[in-house]
Amino acid sequence: MAAKLLYIALRIDITGDGASMYAMNNVLAFASQVSTDVLTLQGPRTAYGQELLSKLPCSIEEVQVEPIHPTRERIRLLQRGHNIFRESPALRRAVIKKLQQNDYAIVILELYSAYLLPAIRRLRPTINIVLNQHNYEYENHLEYIQFRIAHPLKRKLYRLANFRYRAIEHRVVREADGLIAISEYDQQLFNKIRNNDQQSYLLSPALPLKPVKDHYKQQCRHLLFIGMMDWYPNIQGVLHFVKDVFHPLIEQDPSYHFYIVGKNPVIEIQQLQSANIHITGAVEDIDVYIKQCDLMVVPVSLGGGVKIKVMEAIQKGIPLLVHQSSAQGYKGVADYFVVNDMAEFKRRIIAYPQEIANHISALVAARSALNDQMRNNKVTAARVLADFVPVKQTINTTRL
Repeated sequence: MAAKLLYIALRIDITGDGASMYAMNNVLAFASQVSTDVLTLQGPRTAYGQELLSKLPCSIEEVQVEPIHPTRERIRLLQRGHNIFRESPALRRAVIKKLQQNDYAIVILELYSAYLLPAIRRLRPTINIVLNQHNYEYENHLEYIQFRIAHPLKRKLYRLANFRYRAIEHRVVREADGLIAISEYDQQLFNKIRNNDQQSYLLSPALPLKPVKDHYKQQCRHLLFIGMMDWYPNIQGVLHFVKDVFHPLIEQDPSYHFYIVGKNPVIEIQQLQSANIHITGAVEDIDVYIKQCDLMVVPVSLGGGVKIKVMEAIQKGIPLLVHQSSAQGYKGVADYFVVNDMAEFKRRIIAYPQEIANHISALVAARSALNDQMRNNKVTAARVLADFVPVKQTINTTRL
């Protein structure tokens, strides 16, 4: 009997937020090796995302999201002392139904859906569960408290709650039979939590995105930032960039424009709106802005994991500059685009006309490196299956 895999994702698509893109990244790798069922609260909305999955032995089932009841959510938070999980009774029922109907060799889930672990274990005690751990959320929360919580008492309460968060995250990381990490740094960190049990795997973000930008102007006047604008690393990065880089630039040359593209901009970001700074909020198609702008900037120095927007920019062909803190996971891929501080952002934006040929060459080399990573991801997916799939089951592989 051929092996099957169940992948549970909060969201999945070829573009959007990092979680949905990383889920797509991993599903493409596994579905190239084994028949894969995906349960998600939000399936791919893009035609290209749907097309990629349709070419593989992969089925997508989108579970209807229940409306959030604020009072019930507050009661649940008080009862548990944390809000790690995005609980959905409908998703729980769908998972149980899938497990009853199929003999899966492996279930892959995310931290947000780890509340399903007990139900899965009760129904299928011997099934292998692999945790897709996109970030070390405890560290992210520490940063959030430091940079976004001003009131002393509220900060103390958040820190106390975060210790509870840490305990639960560590327990889930240890309980999973295997773990998928997004970077070598994260893999080493989680290995320590798991007492170096060797059942951790690296799947780097590398999606087969279509090139979007094919025309490059000699001058750099339109700068672009893409990201969710209610996430604290993006907020801090953009605010620092505007203060230390963009405002000094337009004092020298008022023809510069900065486009901040992303949903849910907080009030600090909304207040940046001006003749030269454009706050778009959510947009239907970010590729419109990639075509329009000359250079993408990633001035983010906070937040763990890997910034998937870097991979997206490279694959879509827009030149970029990346703060060194956002270059994690891209060693040997994005080296040319890395800057050390805000002063270097400004210097290289001004020097762009002299560097444009090097930018284009570096993009070509980076895309080649990402193609290598896609092949490596398929090899890693095959290794995960070899480690966990019983010998009596076979794997229907496709070409690597």
